[in-house]
Amino acid sequence: MADGDGADEGNSGGAGGAADAPPPSSRRAIDPVVAPTLLGHRHPVIHRGRPRWTTVGLILLFTAALILYLALRPGG
Repeated sequence: MADGDGADEGNSGGAGGAADAPPPSSRRAIDPVVAPTLLGHRHPVIHRGRPRWTTVGLILLFTAALILYLALRPGG
């Protein structure tokens, strides 16, 4: 009977080792600390009408600065 008990322990030890391993991770489980875009999950771009006035203002400011630089640059 000692031989049978030893054989059972060897089999249960192998199964117990597999039970102690962490379950396989699913693709849906995303770490909330990591941004989803870093993992390749990108949402389609949805255009929602007119741009904000701050966006238009920054574009106009950049354009004016570029035109002034091209007009007043030294050696140009």
